[in-house]
Amino acid sequence: MDVVKRALSMVFFILAWFSASMVSALDVPQGPVLLTVSGEIAHKNSGNVAEFDREMLEALEWRDIQSFTAFTEGEQNFSGPTLKSLLEAVGAQGSTLQATAIDDYGLEIPVSDADEYSVILALLHNGKPMRVRDKGPIWVVYPATEEQAPERKFYISMIWQLVSIEVRP
Repeated sequence: MDVVKRALSMVFFILAWFSASMVSALDVPQGPVLLTVSGEIAHKNSGNVAEFDREMLEALEWRDIQSFTAFTEGEQNFSGPTLKSLLEAVGAQGSTLQATAIDDYGLEIPVSDADEYSVILALLHNGKPMRVRDKGPIWVVYPATEEQAPERKFYISMIWQLVSIEVRP
């Protein structure tokens, strides 16, 4: 009986370890890296960071949203992975995100915004991939109605040409 308990314990341990290692594994980018996530993260694929190419970002939970911004005319369609799914993929363990753009412009975004406002990392604008000169390849977009647009509540956090996110405590 003792041997059976040990064998079952060993099988359970192996299955638990295998399941945990499968969940935490991040693929290695095959294409150009569009986004690097660092800081308080559990899952990495390149040294102390997690790097994502376009294909990896497209594999995350995807959403299409309609939004008004201070930088576009009228209602616009944006599509991309949810910020929440990115944070889950890297095992983020912080409360603040330091988002940085190509030109080193940076700002802080509360992690809670990912859930509270359904923020996306837009890769498409009106169905077309965004180029660097069109605020791409990644634009952090908050859904905003026409009524919310004049308030400019989210505009400061809608960082475009995003290249890195550092998860901070």
